Amino acid sequence: MTTEELQKTDKSLKLAIQIMGVVLVLMTASSIYIFTQKGFSTTTVLPIVFLPLFTMNMANRKKIKAELLSRNHQ
Repeated sequence: MTTEELQKTDKSLKLAIQIMGVVLVLMTASSIYIFTQKGFSTTTVLPIVFLPLFTMNMANRKKIKAELLSRNHQ
């Protein structure tokens, strides 16, 4: 990938991570509320299901940032 493509991907991932983080917080809060009101349901585990996707995006962004830094130092 070119440096410009990496920068564009980094910017997109940054936005996706921010949105996903907010959604995860909201899902966690609603899961806790639903769990206390109605007990265990599939909604309760949704934040746990989406957590690996969030973590994977953060790891990919870290790799892209490292590659951009290595290109800037050469």
